[in-house]
Amino acid sequence: MSEDVAIAQIITAITTVFYAGVFAIGYYLLIRGNRQTLREMREQRISGGRPQIIIQARYERLPMVDLVVKNFSGGVAKEITFAFSEPIEDSNGFVLSELSYLKEGMSFLGPREEVACAWDNLDDLARSLREKGHKGGIVIKVRYEDLAGESYETDWRINPLIYEHNRHVPPHNNQAR
Repeated sequence: MSEDVAIAQIITAITTVFYAGVFAIGYYLLIRGNRQTLREMREQRISGGRPQIIIQARYERLPMVDLVVKNFSGGVAKEITFAFSEPIEDSNGFVLSELSYLKEGMSFLGPREEVACAWDNLDDLARSLREKGHKGGIVIKVRYEDLAGESYETDWRINPLIYEHNRHVPPHNNQAR
């Protein structure tokens, strides 16, 4: 029987060591996870949040179409670059994608800031896009970083042809007079 007692004591000791090891590993992983969370929170605080850069065709002034680069979030974006599947041109042949801020990129765009330029009249633009075979639109890859150095990349498709022949009602002022 003393042999059975000795085996039971050894099994109990091994089990105790095993559970102590499991608890130690669990505690280590918990601390590591908390450190990662704190680091991410610090980066968010420093950078003001994740930036979100978009490039879009804006139709607020129809029949005029504008090309807009916008940071619509609360974080600062830096080192912004653009890659175009096709050149963005107006109906007269002026290449908007050759504008310096689109060709060479932008070093900085603050929260909720935008850069806009007039693109073209929608009817003329639609005719020109069809002639050039851009029926599916133009894809623009936007790359940028936040202040903490985290990199982001997003593809945007711009296709003014979806608004061709639209019966646009211009906005009006609804304030009481």
